[in-house]
Amino acid sequence: MLRKPPYTPCKLYYDGNAAVEVGHFLRTPAGSAYAVQSVRRDRKRDYRVHLNCLRWPEAEIPAEATVHPLHWYKRQHRRAVSLSAINKRQGETL
Repeated sequence: MLRKPPYTPCKLYYDGNAAVEVGHFLRTPAGSAYAVQSVRRDRKRDYRVHLNCLRWPEAEIPAEATVHPLHWYKRQHRRAVSLSAINKRQGETL
């Protein structure tokens, strides 16, 4: 998978009890890093914060910075329906 270029904006959400603030950094186990630009608390889920971030080179994170771990959720995709499956279904109902 290709990495996105550094310093490009992105939107993430962070679940957890950590107090993520503007100026903090998020780091993934794979080595990606993000600088937090703005924080919005979720009204319904008190454990979730919505973040506007910048992709950041991991080597440029300051030593004194607050860094939080970021673990990705597995996406729950529904499998797309193929055209042949639709045709089979229509053939069954006729």
